[in-house]
Amino acid sequence: MPEGLEAAIYADAASELVGHVVTSIEVDDRCTDSNELSIVVGQRVQSVRRHGKRVALVLDGDQLELFFGMTGRVIINDVAPIGALEYGPSSERPEWDRLKLTTDVGSLRVNDPRRWARFTLNPDWSTLGVDFLSDAHQLDDVLERHRRRTAAVKSVLLDQRVIAGLGNMLVDEVLFMAGIDPCRTFASLSADERRQLSPHISEVVTRLGELGGSHTGVLSPEVRASLPACPIDGAPLSRVKVSGRTTIFCSLHQR
Repeated sequence: MPEGLEAAIYADAASELVGHVVTSIEVDDRCTDSNELSIVVGQRVQSVRRHGKRVALVLDGDQLELFFGMTGRVIINDVAPIGALEYGPSSERPEWDRLKLTTDVGSLRVNDPRRWARFTLNPDWSTLGVDFLSDAHQLDDVLERHRRRTAAVKSVLLDQRVIAGLGNMLVDEVLFMAGIDPCRTFASLSADERRQLSPHISEVVTRLGELGGSHTGVLSPEVRASLPACPIDGAPLSRVKVSGRTTIFCSLHQR
């Protein structure tokens, strides 16, 4: 699914609808029961809420969560704030619209070729961990609490109950920059190595946010596909599976 950076971009774009009344909603019933969501018609968009990868429109009496799946994109007033996702097409088709919400000033559509998008009223986000855009002190605290976990480092960072918003590409980029092998157990990290993670998380999300999304890092989709020499030390990049996720790393400088 889109990572936290993409969710933040979508939430920012959706803020154009704040202060305006929902006049209609159309939903693909293969994704969500349209009758359930009809209650939002007539409600005003008060704000847009985001935590990690989760985005919701806060209305007068309800919240409408937009879950994008792996290939869903938000389109505001017929403009896509993100042109393409790593695992999705760069184009859109009307038949891929899974939700269309219209207000008195414009519209929000979720366009998803795979029909994995879902829409939920009044979601429960209580199990989510600290947001990935939190300051280094908060990130340090949560990582310290998990210091004894025997799962792979990458698996812990992908766990949305630990840090909400980090996805596959962001975690690979963070560990690449930190020089940490994604396959190591989290418990094997020294205190210094754990403390390296939070500044690298902050640096990576800031840099990739400025560049346009999680696909713009050193380990871009093109690099992930071709596996050229590591730009840091010239060693061959490796591809493995960690917790079922494709993982790119350098076996020389990531220890």
